[in-house]
This record gives sequence, C-alpha cells and structure tokens, in this order.
Amino acid sequence: MKGLVSFHPVDLAFFDELIAPLAAGRKVNPESFLQRAPRLRQTAWIARRYVIALEQLAVAAEAPKADATASPWKRLRANLERMDYKPDESARRAARAYDPDLHLDGRPFFIGEGSTDRVAAAVEAYVAADSDAAADKIARDQVSRLDPELGKTIEPADLAELPSDLGYRSDLLALLTKIHDLGRLAREGRGWVDPDTPPRPAADALPEELPWRAVSMHARAMPFWVARDVDGLETICRAAGVPPPDCLGPAWRVFAESCEAFPAMKSALGLELRRTKDVGAFVAPNEVAGLLVFLSDHGAKIINAATRAGEGATATSLLRKIKECAAYAQRHNLGYLEASGIVPSERE
Repeated sequence: MKGLVSFHPVDLAFFDELIAPLAAGRKVNPESFLQRAPRLRQTAWIARRYVIALEQLAVAAEAPKADATASPWKRLRANLERMDYKPDESARRAARAYDPDLHLDGRPFFIGEGSTDRVAAAVEAYVAADSDAAADKIARDQVSRLDPELGKTIEPADLAELPSDLGYRSDLLALLTKIHDLGRLAREGRGWVDPDTPPRPAADALPEELPWRAVSMHARAMPFWVARDVDGLETICRAAGVPPPDCLGPAWRVFAESCEAFPAMKSALGLELRRTKDVGAFVAPNEVAGLLVFLSDHGAKIINAATRAGEGATATSLLRKIKECAAYAQRHNLGYLEASGIVPSERE
C-alpha cells in the first residue's frame, strides 16, 4: 500500500451517536466533536514544531553534498570541505536521537518515550492539554526524553500558523454535511457528485465513501498512529506465513446501522487495505487484549520472516506502532481500526 496507513483507537460511541444517525437522516448534535477537534489540531501543531526542529537539526549534522553538475574543481573543493565539516553539538545530538519513521511518520503529536505504557501516558497528557502553553511544555519534555541537553536548548521550528478555529469548524461542518447528503441521496436513489470521483449513483458510492469519510472525521478528534508505504496487520501476517489473530475482522460493528440499511456496504468492508482511501481491519474493544497477546506471541516470527525478505526494520517499526495504538485503546476501552489515506489534521 503506497501512501499513509493509519492505526486508530476507535470510540464506537462516535460512530453510533454521530455518524450512524447523520447518515440515516436523523438530527445530531456535533458540538462536542466540534470543540474537541480544533483543540487536538492545535496541540498537534505545537508538538509538530518540535519534530520539524529536530529534523532540521538532524539534517544539519550531515555535511553538504557536492553538486554533481558542478565543475571538477568545485566538486573537489566540496568534497574536501565535507571531510572537514564539523556540525555543532545540538545537530549531532539530534541526528542520534531523531527517528523520522517514529517521530515524523509514526506516533501522534511528538513523543520521545521508549516503553509502550509511557507512550500511552504521553498521548493522554497531550489529549488533556487545554492550552498552547500546556502542549508546549509536554512537547519540550518529550525532547528531553530523547536527549536532556536538547530539551534545554532546542527551539521549535517557525511554522505557518494554522487556519482559524472558526474556519476549521466550518470545514468540519461541511464534511459532516457530506456524510448526511450521501446517505440521503442513496436512500432517494439519486446520483452522487464529488470533485475527486466521477458521478455515479449514491447507492454505489456509499459503501466506499461513507466508511472512509467517517473514520477521517473520527481522526480529527482522536489521536492515531501512521506508517508510510506499508500494509495492514492481516496482509503482513499472510506474507510472513502467520495466521492473523482471530480478533481481527471487518469493521461491520463500527458501521452496524449503515450495514443493515445498505447491505452492499457490509460486503465492501474487508480486512485488507485495497485503495489509497480505504478502511480495513477492526478489533472490538473487548478483544484488544487478545490483539496485544498476539503481537507478543507472534511478533518475532513476523519480524524474522520480514528480515529474510529484507524488510526487518520496516516490520519492527510497524508492529511497534500497532502495539502502541492497541495499548492506548485498551487503556481507554476503545477498539482498534486500520485505514489508509488519512492525513493528520495539523499537516493538511
């Protein structure tokens, strides 16, 4: 799967109390969601300033490369300069500590913790942050977890300010309205027109569009983990010759009411991520503990198989993210869900 694959702790109440009635044409009150989403976006943006600052420092630790199109003398001079290049101490520290697969494309916010439990606790702290100052303090503390000296000296990157909360709230309302309209048009047997896809009957579009749009909305108000150019757990289990865990299934429970109203949607939901914008495997809240047991019991075998195929590091990082997501879900009695093509709101 090319692009972003994401791993979500899933609050079923969000889908039961907001998405399902919205798609069914009933009245909803999205106010709680509309208040939480902008705060989470702002907190993630503050944390991301530290991620980018670390990335910039890590890049500065490498000597500039010679321009392949330059004259031989200029290339010789550049190579000599590379030999004498001495990055400052902060750059060297950042290069040792910074892991782009974990800190840039990986955990929500910015987290430098090592253990799964401490990662979950850091996510909880970010979610509870009720001001920019609180979020900034958490982010700087997480830099210190990677390197105490960096935590004392690092300055967050100067990023463009996010669009206003008022505008973001309006955007979210428009996206919720799209979900309402999709359900209404499908019930009325009418067509669906969207800028990203050719016109088609809404009943045909709904099985594909509704799940992804709903999970994308959920991701605006719930932290999640991401990985780049990988597959979901069921696919990597099959590739490794390991039977996937019994707790892994299609996201039928997440969209129970819509699956009943539109049987084609139940058929469309599966375990694999097949499209750039798709919803894959789901684990119910009461079965997340079984997912964690599976990862502990079979993770090494999956990694060993991936190592033989030259993908050991990728598999190790992927399973780490899945485990951290599942551990956070277990702490909060949430489910676990995989999706593709969902970009964290602070990066849009």
